[in-house]
Amino acid sequence: MRKLAPIVATPCLAPRRRLIAAGAFAVVSALPDLSRSQQSDRIWKLAWLSPADGPGPNHDAFLARLESLGYEQGKNFQIEWAWIGSHPDSTDALARKLVMGNPDVLISQSQVCALALQRATKTIPIVFVGVRDPVRIGLVESMARPGKNLTGLTLTPSAELVQKHLELLTEIVPKAKGLAVFWNPDVPVQAGVVKTIAEAAERRGIATRPLEVHRPGDIERGFDQISHQKIDGLLTLVEWFTFGQRPLLAKLAIEHRIPTFFEVKDYVVAGGLISYGIVYHEHFASAAGYVDRILKGAKPAEIPVQDAARLEMVVNLKTAGSLGITIPTAILIRADQLIEA
Repeated sequence: MRKLAPIVATPCLAPRRRLIAAGAFAVVSALPDLSRSQQSDRIWKLAWLSPADGPGPNHDAFLARLESLGYEQGKNFQIEWAWIGSHPDSTDALARKLVMGNPDVLISQSQVCALALQRATKTIPIVFVGVRDPVRIGLVESMARPGKNLTGLTLTPSAELVQKHLELLTEIVPKAKGLAVFWNPDVPVQAGVVKTIAEAAERRGIATRPLEVHRPGDIERGFDQISHQKIDGLLTLVEWFTFGQRPLLAKLAIEHRIPTFFEVKDYVVAGGLISYGIVYHEHFASAAGYVDRILKGAKPAEIPVQDAARLEMVVNLKTAGSLGITIPTAILIRADQLIEA
């Protein structure tokens, strides 16, 4: 396996980045030499560990918020990106490599990345995004007072997620009796979420079929199993593996004519049916505010962990048409966004 290397961002803003594809990761040109006047000022060093295979709109939202707070790449900060992509076994090695660069703040995207950075350092401040139940998994001591070198933003509370998705399933498929759940056993808290889903579904008379997906081929095998059972919908919990397989999930769901439900709209933009959960780009933008506070002297141990400030529902009408589904008017009225093409 080719060894992955972290990525160093150019000093221009994200929309003007020039990326060169290189297998499972992207290479961004290194920072140019800074002028003497620039060198005389403090250059903050940031480092980002992501399960994705390259930058996207959510990362741009983070950089745009930093800019609005007075930061400019190449003048007063630089950022190193490490993309895990389809090589999850590289997570700990990339985390250690980022820590060796001694950045002022580390940013982690996903629970897996946050835990890897936590193992790599107990002193460098870490801001996490996309983590569910950080107290339970030991990232922080409490939501109000994290108590360690980590703080950040959580995913949609599992109880609210479960009730909303079951409600949407029964509105779209009124006589639904079976729900498949794609989940990643490498993400410890997801087992508890799956249990909550099963208990809530049972009260509605719906049987659940949890299917583990965390390695190449798992999604295809999962749909093969679904095709041999009475399944009326598929709920996929957000995490690094399925996030990177969004187009495949959408394609196979349409082929098998299975309505799909997700926590963030990125899956729906890729062709999934409906999502309910955090506004992902706002989630990433908020992380920039945490970074700003830490660079100005705040301690992660004293910055409260923040739950999602706003939730949204997104429906892909094109996908509904491909599935032969008519979305109820009640859902269309409540939706924050309708994707029609």
